Amino acid sequence: MKRKISLFLVLVCAFWSCAGALADGFLSPGSSEVTAAFDAAGLKYSQLDISNSGDVFRISYAPATSTQLDSIVVTIHVMESSAAVLGPSIGDIDTSDMLSLYQALESLNDSVSFIRFIYDTTDNYIYSSVEIPYLENADFGEMVERYAYITALVVDQHYSELAALKK
Repeated sequence: MKRKISLFLVLVCAFWSCAGALADGFLSPGSSEVTAAFDAAGLKYSQLDISNSGDVFRISYAPATSTQLDSIVVTIHVMESSAAVLGPSIGDIDTSDMLSLYQALESLNDSVSFIRFIYDTTDNYIYSSVEIPYLENADFGEMVERYAYITALVVDQHYSELAALKK
């Protein structure tokens, strides 16, 4: 009987600690910091329910310079130990001259800071990416918010160069 009571108490304590960590409905510890930073910046964002490994948020920015885009959608995947900020993908890339494609991407990546443009050979598209490590009490939410903005800004400024790589 004592063993059952002890096991029950251990399970209750474990449930309370897990429930406290996930009381805000997030899978990742940094997500509440990220949403607080989004709210403080006055951003309109949506949370997507598409991942079991973390929380996914989406923010839509209005382009400032690109006339080819209606909006720039940035996706933020907050995981246990980091956040990945992904810009919109540009598909249907011209692969007739792979050397020129990689040289163009290298030149583009040399001209920008903080983010990288990556070519996905499997699905034939280019996307931007940056990963931010999670550090507790280090303004993680503000860093993610800034990187989301920087991603949208860089995509906006360089979209014509990226679009030139399409078929």
